[in-house]
Amino acid sequence: MPYTAEISRVNPSCFLFLIDQSGSMSDLFPEVGCSKAQGLADAVNRLLQTLATRCAKGEEVRDYFDVGVIGYGQNIGPVLQGPLAGRDLVSISEIAFNPAKLETKIRKVPDGAGGLVEQNFQLPIWLDPVHNGGTPMCEALRRAKSLLEGWVVAHPTSYPPTVIHITDGESTDGDPSIDFQKKILAG
Repeated sequence: MPYTAEISRVNPSCFLFLIDQSGSMSDLFPEVGCSKAQGLADAVNRLLQTLATRCAKGEEVRDYFDVGVIGYGQNIGPVLQGPLAGRDLVSISEIAFNPAKLETKIRKVPDGAGGLVEQNFQLPIWLDPVHNGGTPMCEALRRAKSLLEGWVVAHPTSYPPTVIHITDGESTDGDPSIDFQKKILAG
């Protein structure tokens, strides 16, 4: 049965990113030449920017979403940096107006004559690449479950949260499928 809850400022939804920051994320993407950690950080930063842009109307960013980014590797916890550091969930307007920094990036754009030229642009950065430690996926998933249970209680009529879990490896603290089957069956 599909959900019928409409996402609005009164009934926001939630995006929770769970990102693997284990030691194996230092491995390179051969075709790109950057580490998996860098590729992941770039992707999440761009997704955060896209979410903020989609919620903007003029100069206002409407709070249609709460957003969290939980990293796991040597440590497990929120990984947003700058003014949002240490916070599990923040509104999308807080994301939009509080990047940790701006980085100059280069993209190729059409030159109007059938070719491409390089163009500089500013990319807001909320998190940097990290890669150390094991892959405590089960504990990260338990943390996500606990965090989102609280969010759902506070937003009972809202569209259910969306979890985006990005990893390159296997859990080093158990089998997450077995762990969660036990929890689901236990109620």
